[in-house]
Formats: sequence, structure tokens, C-alpha cells
Amino acid sequence: MNLRSRLVELINALDELLCNVAMTGELREQYLRQRALLSAMLDEVLRQEFDKHTGTYKVAVEQTNKAVKSAKRALRETEEREAVIQEITKAANAIDAVIKFAV
Repeated sequence: MNLRSRLVELINALDELLCNVAMTGELREQYLRQRALLSAMLDEVLRQEFDKHTGTYKVAVEQTNKAVKSAKRALRETEEREAVIQEITKAANAIDAVIKFAV
């Protein structure tokens, strides 16, 4: 899959978490901040063209895949919800290496 579709899937997974899972105010705020960042990154990913064969692009897709899986697990497992933020941060950093958004 490409970065655009994986990023959309991650945003959708976060939306599902935000709508269906009760969480503390602080954790919810972290999710909302990450969701806003990923949304801005998606705008940039849609605007730019990328060489899908570079190492940074492949890492960004891989990290985003991990974040999607983590978000989906968090729907089922309470203890995974805080780990999602860490996976999203890794994904955002990897995406930033591709789009040079300067996060």
C-alpha cells in the first residue's frame, strides 16, 4: 500500500477510537493533537509526489502500518491505548522524513 492510503487508514482508526472508546481527558487530548497533525500531514502527502522506492518512504509506510495495527488493537485492549500515541509519534516522524513537514 502507499503512504496516502495508510495515512487515511490511520486517521480513520483514530476517529473510531475517539468515537467509541472512553478515555481520560489527557489521553483524549493527545489523540486529538495527533489526529490534527496527521490530518495536516495528509494534506501535504496529497500535494506532493514521492519516490516510493526510497528507504525513508518505505520506513514511513512501515511505521504507519504499525500505528494502524496498534490503533486497531487499542479498540479491543485498554492497555494498548497509551501505546498507540507512541506508535503514531513514530509514524509521524517517519512521514515527516518523507514530506519534510518539520514536525
